[in-house]
Amino acid sequence: NEQDIIEETITWIMHNVESPGQLSVFVVYNTPHDLPEVEARLQTLAAQDWPRQRRLRVLRVASSRSKAANLNAALKLVEDPYVVAYDANHHPDPQSLLLLYDMLVRSSLDYVQGSYYVRNLSHNQCGCCPCAFPCLARIIDADFFFDWFVMKDVTRAFLGSAYFSGSNCLWRTDVLASKEFDVLAQTEDVDMAIQQMLDGRKAEFCPDARSGELAPINFAALWKQRLRWTIGWDESSLKHAWAFFDPGRATFRVRFGLVWTFLVRWLLSLLATVCASMAPLWTLTDHDSGKLLAHSSLLGLFAGAACWLCAVLEALARIPDRGCRDGLIQAFFVFVVASPPGFWMVFVFRLILQAVSISKLCTGAVKGWEVTARGPAKS
Repeated sequence: NEQDIIEETITWIMHNVESPGQLSVFVVYNTPHDLPEVEARLQTLAAQDWPRQRRLRVLRVASSRSKAANLNAALKLVEDPYVVAYDANHHPDPQSLLLLYDMLVRSSLDYVQGSYYVRNLSHNQCGCCPCAFPCLARIIDADFFFDWFVMKDVTRAFLGSAYFSGSNCLWRTDVLASKEFDVLAQTEDVDMAIQQMLDGRKAEFCPDARSGELAPINFAALWKQRLRWTIGWDESSLKHAWAFFDPGRATFRVRFGLVWTFLVRWLLSLLATVCASMAPLWTLTDHDSGKLLAHSSLLGLFAGAACWLCAVLEALARIPDRGCRDGLIQAFFVFVVASPPGFWMVFVFRLILQAVSISKLCTGAVKGWEVTARGPAKS
């Protein structure tokens, strides 16, 4: 599925990403059928000389049927003390790995999670077919920015720790290798994140260590991607729910944060839906419940406005990172996405995803891992 972009990614990392030490890159993959031309080119890349004596190793995992199995196979080959994982569509910023390493070593952490942004912003700007969506890449990029530079701080306040998000994360190799990725999980990164938090591992977010990824090609691809994420969150929540209440190695704060983040979210979504549907009825009465709803809504409005203001100010402060033109465009889309109307549109979208996820889990209709379409096939 990544055969059209993997060579570009390899070349980008080998030539552009700076490393604090000797860098070895492992390309570990599975495929249901042979790809002679692509696999031959990968072996040619592995045999050539790379800058700064960097090494490339290519391994096809014959028994693998998932990304998780590929990761488990790769970890058995890593001999260096530090390891970073990237998805095939990721192009890390040149300084990103140095920033992750610096924070990990200085703070004696077990792993450090960097941030994402969308690098193909010129794609999917306007659609001509029913599955296309205007400015999709810009909207996803603004949502990433809001999440990484504002909401991740809120989540960390509850959890008392950062958590693994799947790509652009630097680990101490022995820490990551101490657990296995679940080959049946829809989101193996969420499952691994919970395992590591329950094990009491120390982690931080480093949003300045950025990596660019490709946006889904259209709204239909975005829907499939986000539905898989939602199902993965729900699967992992149900799988580890009882472990959240087991003291183990995790602190009380981490366990409380896990319960709040993975279990209470269902209740909050239900309450928000009920309150929104009952608001017209309650506000027309003099009952105390109507006054309570009005005060709660006002509190939520101020809290949302504060996040909105923080997101816009952060986006304006980071305009130089992308240049004046693209920085201003990003700030505008952050302004739209983080605004109360934008926030509620995203909330409704996620609420629909949540309903579909629960329905599929309850009926056993969850299918295999679906790959996100990120662009038309290249010649």
